[in-house]
Amino acid sequence: MRPHRLRVTAFGAFAGTEQVTFDDLEGLFLLHGETGAGKTTLLDAIAFALYGRVPGERGGARRLRSDHASPRTATEVELEATIGGRRLRITRKPEQTRQKKSGTGVTTEPASVRLAELSAAGTWESKSTRIGEVDAEIENLMGMSAVQFFQVVLLPQGEFARFLRADAKDKEALLQKLFGTDRFRKVEDWLADRRRATEKDVAAADDGVTQLVARITQAAGGTVPDSAAPDPASHAWQAPWAASLAATAAAERDAAAALVTARKADLEARLDAQRLAEQLADRQRRRRDALNRKAGLEAATPEISRLGAEPAALHAAGQEKQAQVGRLEALRAVARQADAEDETAATARARAAALAEAFDRTQAEARQRQAARPCAEQARDAASEAAGALPAARERANAARRTASDCAALAAEHAKRGELREAHLTAREASLAAQAEALRVRGARIDGMRAELAASMTDGSPCPVCGSLDHPDPVDADSFPPVSRDVEDAAFKLAGDAARAADEAGQRVAAVDAVLSDLVQRLTVAGFTMRPSAAETGDAATPIPPHLDLASLSTEALGIAARAAECGAEQREAEAALLGEAAAGLASRQRELDELDAAIATDGTRLTELDGLRTAALAEAAAAESRAEGRRAELAAGLGGAADLEAAIGAASDLAEALTKAAAVADQLADQDLKVELEPPAPVAETTEAAEAAQHAHAVAVDAHGQARLRADQLADLRPRLEAALEALRPLRERASEIRRLADLANGTSTANQYKMTLSSFVLAARLEEVAAAASERLLTMTAGRYSLVHSDARKGNAKAGLSLLACDAWTGIDRDTATLSGGETFLASLALALGLADVVTAESAGTPMEALFVDEGFGTLDEDTLDEVMNVLDGLRAGGRIVGIVSHVTELRQRIPARVHVRKGRAGSHVEITSG
Repeated sequence: MRPHRLRVTAFGAFAGTEQVTFDDLEGLFLLHGETGAGKTTLLDAIAFALYGRVPGERGGARRLRSDHASPRTATEVELEATIGGRRLRITRKPEQTRQKKSGTGVTTEPASVRLAELSAAGTWESKSTRIGEVDAEIENLMGMSAVQFFQVVLLPQGEFARFLRADAKDKEALLQKLFGTDRFRKVEDWLADRRRATEKDVAAADDGVTQLVARITQAAGGTVPDSAAPDPASHAWQAPWAASLAATAAAERDAAAALVTARKADLEARLDAQRLAEQLADRQRRRRDALNRKAGLEAATPEISRLGAEPAALHAAGQEKQAQVGRLEALRAVARQADAEDETAATARARAAALAEAFDRTQAEARQRQAARPCAEQARDAASEAAGALPAARERANAARRTASDCAALAAEHAKRGELREAHLTAREASLAAQAEALRVRGARIDGMRAELAASMTDGSPCPVCGSLDHPDPVDADSFPPVSRDVEDAAFKLAGDAARAADEAGQRVAAVDAVLSDLVQRLTVAGFTMRPSAAETGDAATPIPPHLDLASLSTEALGIAARAAECGAEQREAEAALLGEAAAGLASRQRELDELDAAIATDGTRLTELDGLRTAALAEAAAAESRAEGRRAELAAGLGGAADLEAAIGAASDLAEALTKAAAVADQLADQDLKVELEPPAPVAETTEAAEAAQHAHAVAVDAHGQARLRADQLADLRPRLEAALEALRPLRERASEIRRLADLANGTSTANQYKMTLSSFVLAARLEEVAAAASERLLTMTAGRYSLVHSDARKGNAKAGLSLLACDAWTGIDRDTATLSGGETFLASLALALGLADVVTAESAGTPMEALFVDEGFGTLDEDTLDEVMNVLDGLRAGGRIVGIVSHVTELRQRIPARVHVRKGRAGSHVEITSG
């Protein structure tokens, strides 16, 4: 990786945009400035451009934006570099807040990146804008992670001095990040996991064997034999022991089966004897019950005793009684018919009564309608007369309304005429005054023209008017000042306007006079009468003559006439409204009269109909009563003297039922199955007890056989499973033992691992040995051959071995702890270690060339000679075109290194000054 150009904007200490072109600083250059100016910020910008984060604690703070920057300036870093032979331009922006484009407040803008590549044509082509995709591409081209880059390219302040003095645990943590020994750690973890898994498998298999032994012991109903091996790993006794238990169980199962067969035969014999005794007991019980029923029937019905015990006689007598019951049941229909006729007669008489009430009510309503007809006819005639008079009344009302409107208009127009006449007189006076003024102005203008002519005439000159040479009486020019033509025209224009205004006022008066004449004409035709002057005479109202002088009418008289006309119109309209209301009811009055006549005509028909229906209902009631008497006579003849039908049917039914039961009992006693002796009773209790005892013995034998068979089946099933489990356990134990030895060796817990080093620690120790060898080459040069670094496998206390470094002093020949070095010697050792580590990590990371190195270490602890040696070593790093940047405050370095990047700080942010040397 070789950087070409770095540009930062609003990043860290830089408020604006600063740029460093590394191609102008080819070789060794110094990066210097005041404390806090932002020297390290430029290195952070390179790291941020490549990996999107900065090293050390600054990366944890997540604060990259400059506090000096303007809110409108976005934080951005742009790096041009050649990586893996490709010229790339990386532009990154961190997550930052900015002002909203619309409205107030701020919004958070997410982080972004843009990767571009310089094409063969010399143009930049965009490759990606996805953060994950760009990060993966750059890390793949760099061949190292961000942590490795921070350690081998950006050599941090004091990190390697602390590494020299760190214990094995801290060294291991750093070396794991740099050399990526996670795969060896994964091998350790995998072996540990495999050890736990195989031990778990062995434990599970052991548990399976133990469970099978427990199940066999439980199935056999015994205990584990005392001869079992005390060693859990020994399983030689389980298989023979399980086989012996299975054979014993099979023999016990066969013996139990034979006993079940014998107990079953005895049970069947006992059950047969019990069944015969129960059958005999049932026959005896049924015969005893039949005899008891026969005695009860004979006692309740003496006729049964007279008929004897023959079933045939009893059946015949029962059938005869059933036939009698049937005949009596038939009489129920006759009784129902008689009841129905009674109900029909009652219904007919109730209907006749209702019809009589309806006849009386209809007759009363008919009388009321006859009485109401004269009033209805009178109301109809009044409405008809009103309808006839209504048109004339409406015409009179309309005429009166028109007269009232014309009279009101006449009063209004008359008042308007007075105003317009006054305006006309005023306009005429103004017109006459304007005309006189115009004539006066014209005369004045003529006098002025005469005075002007007189002023221009001299004796002997001809007069321009008459041509005379004598001018006996010229006009005095001072007495008649001149008047212009414009003044004359203006005066005549005013006179013309006034004349037109007077004419227009006269026309408006004439128009009102025409309206008044038309109104007077209409009122005269309508016959309207009024008082010409209510204030002058007390005469009655007289018609308005057509030649009435409008000027003679007063406004007050016209107002009185208009109010009188309005009253007359309202009176005529009220009369027409009353007639209209009366005429509107003519149709309803006529309809009411027609409906009343129709109802009167219907009343006669309805009364005739109701009288006929009542007569028919009375006749129907008499006929139904006659039929009911005939049905009751028939019923009395069928009962043969019985009190009533229900009593006769009940007595016959009871006797028929008793005879039927007696016949059934006789049939039962005649059955051969009941011809048994009642004494002695059947031995049911003795045979039942014997059967129950045999049943219990058989159940005990069956239960014992079931248990023996279950035990034999379980042992037959568990025995091969135990043998299979023992067979599967053997290889598991062997495999677990082998994996446990490998895991203990890789994790440093095996007695065969004398250094107690894990596999990853062993690999790191080998890498540290390479780093010590590479660092010693430069340390020998910087210390004039005195010091070198050697790797040690020695252990300190309980610490892990393999990660110790010693300083080999060639002057004394003693290897001593790096903690005993002086400050300057520690710096030299740290720098050498950092450079050696960079070489080894670069070689480890697929050999990706790192053509830039930045040393952020303190050079102030070195004397002049040692500083020369260090500078020679750093200068030698430029071989092959590598860029080496030194971050330092040492003033002497400014004299030794001509190419410099000076970072100056200020209140508004820092700035960069480049000296190419």
